[in-house]
Amino acid sequence: MTTQHPVPKLITFDGEARSGKGTIVQAAKDYLRDECGYNVMLIDAGQVFRVLVVAAMRAGVSLDNPGEIDAFLRDPSQAHSCVEMVKSVYHMPKDERDALLYTNEVGANSAKVGARPLSQDFKDSLLKKWMKDAAVEGYNVVLLDGRALEETGAMLVSHGLCELDVGLYFVCDAEMGARRTLGLANKTYQELREFEKIEVDMLVRQIDVRNHADRVRTVQPVKPPEQAQHWLLPDSIVYKSSQTTPAFYIVDTSADMSKAAMTQPICHFLGSYLREK
Repeated sequence: MTTQHPVPKLITFDGEARSGKGTIVQAAKDYLRDECGYNVMLIDAGQVFRVLVVAAMRAGVSLDNPGEIDAFLRDPSQAHSCVEMVKSVYHMPKDERDALLYTNEVGANSAKVGARPLSQDFKDSLLKKWMKDAAVEGYNVVLLDGRALEETGAMLVSHGLCELDVGLYFVCDAEMGARRTLGLANKTYQELREFEKIEVDMLVRQIDVRNHADRVRTVQPVKPPEQAQHWLLPDSIVYKSSQTTPAFYIVDTSADMSKAAMTQPICHFLGSYLREK
């Protein structure tokens, strides 16, 4: 006899590179769990592509050659090894995981891997499994961090694995995103020393290249949701019970603000949204 478990509510965190969504989604997880009492699972879909990049690089795959990437992804033994690496990475200490996955090289190459249909199939297969596990294990809220999640969320809903409640799509001025990433957000660009300006300029170019590659890829391109409400942080926004579900927002994090000012409005909004629902 099969036991039917209630499906979790899904909130997606999508958008541009270096837009702050990783910081915000972690803060939202902690807030919804610790302050609101929800049993929250955080799934980092983007991390899957970074694992694929590392595994392909270790296997000697040329990531500038789509044919080699596809051959790697078709290999059942390589696919099994990648699943095992995803599991291993999940249990790594954060510093070790960041050192392995969050380098500039891995970030740049993840767009190349993410453009291949087989990599999206690999990611979707894992997401479906994780969503099933979330229901069985009693999670009532799942936060999904990644790219092209409006389409992914619809796919998960179509399989009866969740209810898509909120979709947040983050955008940010590339220079601000670069300065935040490099720990230079407390200075204007004009106040930076010359070597700092060079670092910022290099990262801005990488951000622009990554965002362009995500927008033009043929499989699950990254694009803002249609008919979404625009939200400029650190402003707050109030959920209205008359809104349709799912509710989509384009969240702009370009303003000069503290981490708390960037995260708290999102946390409070999601808490009130879930209470209303």
